[in-house]
Amino acid sequence: MLHIYIVSLKQDIEKREVISKTLKSFGLEFSFLDAIYGKSLPDSSLSSFRNKSKGKIADRDFSATPGEIGCTLSHLKAYQNMIDNNLNWACILEDDVILDERFKVFIESFQDVGLNKKALHMLGGQNGFPDFQVIKSKKNNIMIGKQKFYKTIKSEQFIYRTCCYLISSKTADKILKLSEDIFILADDWDYLVKNRVIHEIYLANFVDHPTDLSSSHIQEEREVAQKNYISSCKKRKIPILSRVEMSIKWRFRLLFLNCYKHVEVKDKLL
Repeated sequence: MLHIYIVSLKQDIEKREVISKTLKSFGLEFSFLDAIYGKSLPDSSLSSFRNKSKGKIADRDFSATPGEIGCTLSHLKAYQNMIDNNLNWACILEDDVILDERFKVFIESFQDVGLNKKALHMLGGQNGFPDFQVIKSKKNNIMIGKQKFYKTIKSEQFIYRTCCYLISSKTADKILKLSEDIFILADDWDYLVKNRVIHEIYLANFVDHPTDLSSSHIQEEREVAQKNYISSCKKRKIPILSRVEMSIKWRFRLLFLNCYKHVEVKDKLL
């Protein structure tokens, strides 16, 4: 049966109890992987990761927060555990996901025959994000564990979170090797696709994520870092770029890709 990892801070006892109760009620086996608490890392380590940042973390207004660094290292830890235990595939969850009977069916029915090891398969978790930006293929959809996964088209920059996904040891190993030289956020799927670490992303919708992020350690740190950046810019009288409404470029992207999804060539999965 497909192995389930739950990435969770050891001190988040309540979250662990909730997801344990759910999975046990489904009769599913799972293992907790103790997440790395970013704030406990020495400043020298945090600085080292920030100095070798690439991808979207390097392009935004503020550097990686301790929580983001800890989260990323935790997922790398899961990948290493996969490889150490000779697992071909693993399902990786975070402890705040919302599961129902569809997840039970997915795990019990999972088969990896013909499954593309170079692809990432997201189980859902996009709650709270606008779904119109993610373009889904009309032809290249697959069934895994009796759940429908849609191939996304040029939409990796609009797919977020690391709360629920299926990954192969082949892809996990490639991410580990990449991370020896650079630091990217765990959910920088855009960077991983552009650098051919991941070839495609398939997206399902049977696992949910809370829309209320008030209890999220990472979200809290991000908000503080963003506020500090804005405050610093105001003091130094540096202009802050505001979020502009969708430009002609993005409207054209949506129009083009929404047309393309109907004529896309059928994939041959490897």
